[in-house]
Amino acid sequence: MEQSRPRRPHLERVLIVAGDQNAGKSTLLRRMFVDPRLGTEGVIPTSPRIPLVALSRERCLLFRLSSPHEKGESLNLFLKKLGRSMNRAWRHFWRFNLACAMQPTATNLTPDLVTICTEIHRRLWPERVRVVQIDPRQDNQRGTLLAAHEIDRLRRLPVEVLTIDGRQPATPTQHPNGFLLADFFDFT
Repeated sequence: MEQSRPRRPHLERVLIVAGDQNAGKSTLLRRMFVDPRLGTEGVIPTSPRIPLVALSRERCLLFRLSSPHEKGESLNLFLKKLGRSMNRAWRHFWRFNLACAMQPTATNLTPDLVTICTEIHRRLWPERVRVVQIDPRQDNQRGTLLAAHEIDRLRRLPVEVLTIDGRQPATPTQHPNGFLLADFFDFT
């Protein structure tokens, strides 16, 4: 018996790489492509936008390299853009995954990371959300980390929180943390 298609796209997993501006968020997200399962044979993309990545016949991965904080977007605009991306790909996929950059603290228009995660859970019902904090940053400076009470709020959602080293590797052929981040989207 053939399984019927759900009425709306399903958001499975959300990976948020969190750090200050210029901490190395997009660099870490790009390093995920060292994993050949993402379809580039290990070649790291350099373009400002990464196209939709097919993970299986019904499952895809959306990338967002710029945080809504850096783009000056409100929470509603960020979620609306995410919804539009999912709806455009709806004719090909019905299981969606997201890898995106965020800043931990609020800006004029964009709320803090905890508020964004709360709204993602409330509005989109993802199966899993993981926040990856960067410390130290790519320039070897200390990163802005979530406070213990913010992590406690995220855990109640539930959101997984971890911290990784974002420093640049000694040689350009090394891609630290690429497999670590890509493994979050391994459904085998």
